[in-house]
Amino acid sequence: MPRTMWISIVWLLLVVSVCCILTSYAVADEERETARSVSQLASGKFGRGCVNITTGWCEMIRCPMEVSRSRGALLGATWGPLKGISMTVIRTVGGVFEAVLFFYPLPGNYDPFFETEFVFSKPVPPEPGS
Repeated sequence: MPRTMWISIVWLLLVVSVCCILTSYAVADEERETARSVSQLASGKFGRGCVNITTGWCEMIRCPMEVSRSRGALLGATWGPLKGISMTVIRTVGGVFEAVLFFYPLPGNYDPFFETEFVFSKPVPPEPGS
């Protein structure tokens, strides 16, 4: 074989090798970024669970106030405490499940169990068109 053909083959192999190496770096970087986002979602779920465990009792304060504002003082004084007690149990148990099962993407993609992530956070309005 002529010398120029060997040089062309060597250059071709060099270019293919560099492309393979760069592609493997890109794939590894993408996998590392995915692992980082999953770990951030899981740790966020764990933190949300711990917060709901420790602040679940605040539902006994929030629910009567919310029912009084939306339905009047009479229902706020009667139905509000009952709703508050039940929501206290529900939010605390949900927090336990989130803290214990933080590594598992349940429900959905590490989404919160409740419409409001925390006791006193406002519900997220629905997206337009949905």
